[in-house]
Amino acid sequence: MSTAKIDRIINETKEKKKISNFVTLSFIVSLLIIDFLPYFKSLEIINPQFLYLSVINLIFGIYFYFNTNVLSNTVFSLLKRSYIFRLYLAFILLCGISLFSAKNSSLVFTKFTEIAIVFCLFINLTILLKDKFDLLYKIVLIIGISAFFQSLQQLQNFLIIPKNTSIMDLLWSMKGNTGNINILAASLTIKIPFLLLGITHFNSYKKIFFTVTLFSVVSVIFLTGARTPLINLFLIFFIYIVYLLKENTFSKPGFIKIIYLIVPVLCAVLYTNSIFEKSKDNNRYVALENRIERINAEDNSSKARLTFWGNAFEMIKKNPILGIGLGNYQIESIPYEKTTSYDLIVSLHAHNDFIEISAETGIINGLIYLSIFILIFSINLKNVLKSNDSHTRLTALLTLMLVIVYGVDSLFNFPMYRPTMSIFFSLILAFTVLNNFKDKNLQQTSNKTIKIIAVTLIVVSLITSYSAFLIYRASNLEYLIVTDNINVNTKGALNGDEVMRRMPAYPNVFNTSESFYEYAGIYYIREKNYSMALKCFSRASKINPYLGRIDFYKHVISNEKGNIDSAYIYVKKAFYRYPVNYGIYSISAAMAAKMKDTTEILKEHALFSKYRNHPEELNLTLSNLKTAGYNYKSQLNFINKSLIKSPADSTLLKKKKDLLVTDYLVKGQSFESQSKLDKALEYYEKALKTDPNSPYPLQNIGFYYYKAGQDKKAISYLLNALKYPGLYDGKTEFFIGICYLREQDKANACKYFNIAKNKKYSQVNQSILQSCK
Repeated sequence: MSTAKIDRIINETKEKKKISNFVTLSFIVSLLIIDFLPYFKSLEIINPQFLYLSVINLIFGIYFYFNTNVLSNTVFSLLKRSYIFRLYLAFILLCGISLFSAKNSSLVFTKFTEIAIVFCLFINLTILLKDKFDLLYKIVLIIGISAFFQSLQQLQNFLIIPKNTSIMDLLWSMKGNTGNINILAASLTIKIPFLLLGITHFNSYKKIFFTVTLFSVVSVIFLTGARTPLINLFLIFFIYIVYLLKENTFSKPGFIKIIYLIVPVLCAVLYTNSIFEKSKDNNRYVALENRIERINAEDNSSKARLTFWGNAFEMIKKNPILGIGLGNYQIESIPYEKTTSYDLIVSLHAHNDFIEISAETGIINGLIYLSIFILIFSINLKNVLKSNDSHTRLTALLTLMLVIVYGVDSLFNFPMYRPTMSIFFSLILAFTVLNNFKDKNLQQTSNKTIKIIAVTLIVVSLITSYSAFLIYRASNLEYLIVTDNINVNTKGALNGDEVMRRMPAYPNVFNTSESFYEYAGIYYIREKNYSMALKCFSRASKINPYLGRIDFYKHVISNEKGNIDSAYIYVKKAFYRYPVNYGIYSISAAMAAKMKDTTEILKEHALFSKYRNHPEELNLTLSNLKTAGYNYKSQLNFINKSLIKSPADSTLLKKKKDLLVTDYLVKGQSFESQSKLDKALEYYEKALKTDPNSPYPLQNIGFYYYKAGQDKKAISYLLNALKYPGLYDGKTEFFIGICYLREQDKANACKYFNIAKNKKYSQVNQSILQSCK
């Protein structure tokens, strides 16, 4: 054996002892803590989480700088030669270049900060895990403990359900420290591969612990009602069971291991279904088999995703090279959704990271990002199938399952911007790079170069930490504004000047995509400082003009100033910017009615109803048309035209009936005033025939017979009229009493006089009541 080869082996052996196991495991533990961090008064949990991860990167960067001797002198050469590292670096660079095509550079800085933090995380994990795969099962145990407490935190609410507690409230409140219920499910799902390894590797109490943890984790996943994790569960269980059967050649120990995996899942299914039965929900929280059956393209959430993807592809067509700018999807998608997303609820993400990245940073970068997953999958699959080393196969299998979970979630959600998922993406990258390369022919890095790399990590982590702190401060301001609920309230803890003083550099929009300047303007409106409000709205409209809110608040200002014409112009602008927002539509249509602009009412109705079927919309339109002076025939014509499109619409049929009844009654009263009594009765009876359940024709016929002196007939019709809702003023009861009095039935007369009195009918005077004594 050559001297050089002997030296290399000696160096490799020494390197394995350089970085302490404690440091490596401490880093893993510190990453998993993010699932238990509080919100720190930020609106989005991801902001303090990313700040925390960046600080962790900084701490370990400093550690590396002062302990360069513990770093592997081949790890950087390994990274340099890795195609995964090269692709990932190219991906990050293209994300940064998208700044030049972005309308909102603030969002580019925000999202680039998050991506850079994850990249540094990947580098740190690669350094720390170099020659540390002997710690794999300790890492498995650490992640198992994290998964146990994370799931138990949610499951404890269902173990003993207090009386008078709504199960639906408990189910909907499940989100942990991940942001929402679907991310919670994804965060737990990506930990399951570690649990599977733990169950099949450990014995005695550790095996029991991992079995109980698997039951707990799977139960929480099922309780969330999320469907993407169901796909992932099937895939990873299938792959792992096939692996066990292959490794154990269909032996008894192999089947016992499989039983240990399946039993907790079956118990979780039974437990979850028992909770769902108590919830009595018919939508999300139904039996598990129903949730599986609903995984199809016809489901509402699937249709929504298809719409988002279609919109993203339209953006790609318009900006194929550089895209619309990293992070800009949450604003630039709004014009595409203005006829499909109701009441200012925008998508924020395309619910597919690959498509979203392509839309934001260009097709080339989208393909690079996709190729990273394809490469990771193929490398680890090859190692599982062909490697002769059992430890390499097992590590590759674990990584394969992790990339499947993350990849499938990337197809339907947005794990890229969720720290609880991003740490596992970094782990996937590190595992693949380290498990696929050996130290053959790797160039050793000098201590000086290692120090320069450590300094670079420190500088980058300092920059990302400062940037993440700015993002956190913006989230804290958003939290305070949302707490004030200034959209509704007239004042809050903050004021316009305070919001302007704390105006963030980035991000410059809320998590819901409205500009911070927009909210500063709303505060100034509440304070009657209209000049400052308009200045804020002017700046806000350059950031996000698409929702119509800015024009709406300009309408509010003009209205409060008494500039009705300007107010009308602004509210129409607000409506046409986002024509499916019922709140703005109702105000705009009411303003059109006030301005007697029936043409505008009909125009807005046609546009709104084209895209949205709102139960109150037809009533609103008919009421506004009536207010605007639309005559009976025109209203009826409008209803008839609407009935052609929706012949079975109960609201339209009822309105038509009401209009006909009103018209017959008006005409009957007109004939009665002309002493054409027979003609009046004819129209009253037409009204009754049109709607036998309306009290008003019965009342009018009763009054007709009262005037005609036919008291018995009058009493019959008036009593019948009282059977239906609508007569509340006591008038009908009063005239029933008069008829009974004329029929010498004093008891019934007094009965109805007293009812009329209780209803405060004005004509029930003392002289009438005197007759009842």
